[in-house]
Amino acid sequence: MTLEELTLEIFAERALTYFDSKHLVVWAVNVLTLGYESENLYILAGLDNVSTEEREIYFWKSIADLKLDIAKSEEDLIENYALTIAKKAIRKEVSIEYAFSQMRKIVSASGYNYRYIAFYEIDEDLDYLKYDNSTLFNNGLTLENSKEFILEEMKIFVEMESLNIPREQREKCYCETCKNLNSPITKNKFQLKKPFRYTVWACGICGSDKLKYNSNHNVKRRIIEQSKKESGLTDL
Repeated sequence: MTLEELTLEIFAERALTYFDSKHLVVWAVNVLTLGYESENLYILAGLDNVSTEEREIYFWKSIADLKLDIAKSEEDLIENYALTIAKKAIRKEVSIEYAFSQMRKIVSASGYNYRYIAFYEIDEDLDYLKYDNSTLFNNGLTLENSKEFILEEMKIFVEMESLNIPREQREKCYCETCKNLNSPITKNKFQLKKPFRYTVWACGICGSDKLKYNSNHNVKRRIIEQSKKESGLTDL
């Protein structure tokens, strides 16, 4: 990672609900490894057993020494950190468990932004699986395949972000009848018992209610492939 990437990651972690100041020490060690040097960096790299306040002092002195100007909004920092964590998980530089715990923090810190909401839904489903052996959002998720499932979600997240796929595209469903991605609509259906009329989601193209929703990994992959075709890309 570059100096800017390392530093942006630290600032993003600070924007989350909890930040361990020992990460500032690790940051200093990593910056020194990149070949940057200053007296304050060397001091910070050795502050394993001191207070957060003292680490903070030398962190900001090091930032000044390096002439770094991190003029990023909290939203930008969180977005950068989410991509960094997901890519690290994909490269096996951090564990799936750690990456998933960070993504859950990101969901909360972002105000449940649509970009990250899939990780909240997976977390909810894991609780349901433990106590009720059922899921609300992800039919293919089990306790046994949870690590592989989360890793695939990380890969999908990185691809969707790389392609800048807009929200309306990400929220499309796949119709099993007409075989198209579409924005679903509501449709009234009738039956011979109460409630006699009820509402279902239906295909925005052919009206069929045989839909696969955008929480399904196969549907997400279709959305990615469609976006690639529209962008003139065959692979990333």
